[in-house]
Amino acid sequence: MHYSFEVQGQALITKLQGELDLHTSPEFKETLTDLLDTHPNVKHLIMHVKGLTFVDSSGLGVILGRYRELQERGGQLFFVQPKPQIKRVLQMSGFQKISEFADSTSEVLERI
Repeated sequence: MHYSFEVQGQALITKLQGELDLHTSPEFKETLTDLLDTHPNVKHLIMHVKGLTFVDSSGLGVILGRYRELQERGGQLFFVQPKPQIKRVLQMSGFQKISEFADSTSEVLERI
């Protein structure tokens, strides 16, 4: 899996490509946690997941854990451009109740 991060104001934007699974989620979690720790002003996580091809329960767990931290900060979680199969997994896992789906990062940045 490949990923990148960018901080814009109170938002942390991550772009994911590949598979977020048992093998890749520990490193992703560590990097994401470190970034949130070093940027206490970040309240929102924007996950650009157009390039994400697979996510399993360990990947969902990483996302859910960061959501809880964002919630404590008064922020939100956003998914941008999920492929239909990824969106379905997220929805079946209940993420439609705790996050928002968007067509573009700029759309999210305008709303927050």
